[in-house]
Amino acid sequence: GRAVRWLLSRLGLDNPDVLPIYIGDDLTDEDAFSALRGLGIGILVAARAQASAAAYRLRDTAQVEALLRHLVEKETGDG
Repeated sequence: GRAVRWLLSRLGLDNPDVLPIYIGDDLTDEDAFSALRGLGIGILVAARAQASAAAYRLRDTAQVEALLRHLVEKETGDG
């Protein structure tokens, strides 16, 4: 969790104009999900629902790819 906050600060991305999104599939990602509560969005990648500090869940990497493509399309005006 501290690493995520440090990285955001170091890159100058720790401001209200930035919405950090952290996507992870491992128990070690839980600290980052917790650190982003109220600051950004944590997304767990797991086939089944499970307890997590992440606010959202995607089932697999195909859903991650679809989400990222959608975000890029929205940002570039292609979607």
